[in-house]
Amino acid sequence: MSMLRVILWIAKYTAVVCVLYMHFNPMNMKRLLTVYPMLLLAFMACRNDAEPRFYDDPLPALADGYVGMCNGEFVIDGEKWFPLMLNYKAHMTSVGDSFIVSPASYYHGNSLREHFDTIASWGFDAIRVCLDVLPSGGDTAAMFRATRRMLQCADSAGLRVMLLIKPPFDPYWQEYTKGLLRHLADMKALWAYDFMNEPLYFDPEPERDKMDAARLVSEWRHWVRQYAPHQLFTVSTSEPIEVFEWDPAMLPVDFIEMHTYHPLRVCSEMWWYSHYCGKPWMVGETGLPADNDSVPHEWQTNFLWDTWRYAKNNNAIGYGWWEFQDCPQGANFEGQYTGMCMSDGKRNRVVDIVKLLRGTCLGVGTDEDRFPPTNYYNMLAYSNICLTGMVVDSEGNPIEGAVIRGWNDDWSVGMNTYTDADGHFTLYSNDYNVHFEVSAPNMSHAKFDRYNLSYTNIGTLDPNNLPNRTREYQQIDYMPYMHNKETNTDSWHIPFDLDSADFFHRSLTADMGTIKLMRLKR
Repeated sequence: MSMLRVILWIAKYTAVVCVLYMHFNPMNMKRLLTVYPMLLLAFMACRNDAEPRFYDDPLPALADGYVGMCNGEFVIDGEKWFPLMLNYKAHMTSVGDSFIVSPASYYHGNSLREHFDTIASWGFDAIRVCLDVLPSGGDTAAMFRATRRMLQCADSAGLRVMLLIKPPFDPYWQEYTKGLLRHLADMKALWAYDFMNEPLYFDPEPERDKMDAARLVSEWRHWVRQYAPHQLFTVSTSEPIEVFEWDPAMLPVDFIEMHTYHPLRVCSEMWWYSHYCGKPWMVGETGLPADNDSVPHEWQTNFLWDTWRYAKNNNAIGYGWWEFQDCPQGANFEGQYTGMCMSDGKRNRVVDIVKLLRGTCLGVGTDEDRFPPTNYYNMLAYSNICLTGMVVDSEGNPIEGAVIRGWNDDWSVGMNTYTDADGHFTLYSNDYNVHFEVSAPNMSHAKFDRYNLSYTNIGTLDPNNLPNRTREYQQIDYMPYMHNKETNTDSWHIPFDLDSADFFHRSLTADMGTIKLMRLKR
């Protein structure tokens, strides 16, 4: 319970005690008649704030020139729109008594208009402007005007904008957000608001209840409907274990905007979202780092083509790449070499394919897109251990699409899997799992430890000397899985032509039995 909630709770029950005291003390009846209305209003205000509720706001009506949604797809003036989006980092910079929205400090050049024109020339028609780092306590009206000028600049370049804002958790940013919504409601170039980036990693609440997350998002959407009725609303999610707290199937957003990166995970995660998030979805961030040395730009180009195709053939309604430019000071290889252009401002080969994507028609999909990817149940080719089990609801019915997460004893390595149509799962790992979390869309969340699993050795491994126990996905090299056994060459054939023989090895097995989840109701 937050401190504000505690204060309101105390105020509410103080009001109740005062009313009862004066009611049963005849000497204070006159005073009661004087203060009763004020105490009643205080009680009602505390009750409304302390007991947040769901708001059932419908989708905004289609309006001329705005991006809307119809039959689960984006539309503009009656025409379907599949945004090809590039992520762009920006800052709110103080200039004298005013503000401007400026490019990220490491972007080559300092002109928004130059960058936006360049992005449009590559074939993109949308950008996600990441403007979620803002100064606190500044002139909010000046910040609103600066954001408006940025949108006008993007509009002049022919780009629609998804705006990532600072999550409005505290009262200051809540009022800021409402003001921003009002100020930009007439901006047709503003396609959608993204109220929070990847709650799995950036939610300030260490453990958030699913219903609490859904109520919070419901309140945010209510603001958008009130103050910006023709603009869309989303929250950007990361890997499927978001379902443990920020369950995408329960979040009352207009569409899901998901992020995925590692080549051995990207198709598995897109498949899960496409089948289980319960609403229209798009890829908001993806990318393959390439320095044209250890990783050729050609592989980056092929990754773009393959993941765009896979997303579209699994009913994605948009696709976004991270990001505009490489970051030479990035914390890791991914941060340094995922840009559409290099850190010196020169474009790399990946941009040559973007225009081609715009005119490509893929029909209903290809054969390999009709089934889960080869490594769906063992994304990272773990081979030492396989745990089996089943996930059911309160009536014993199997739950499809449940997410199972396991960790080793010191929490240093975690791995995921999913249940099949019969509710069964196979959780592969290279180390013994003892900590577990399990949930499914619209279902409860289970968190528990299992130290007493009984293992059967069906292989030749020494159970006390397991190899590669510390491999986490950031350290797993995808390149060995790109070797083409037919031609005996290393060539890009991820993420669709993986060899199934690489993903179904195990030596130690154990059965976790049946895990029961409860259906959640609003």
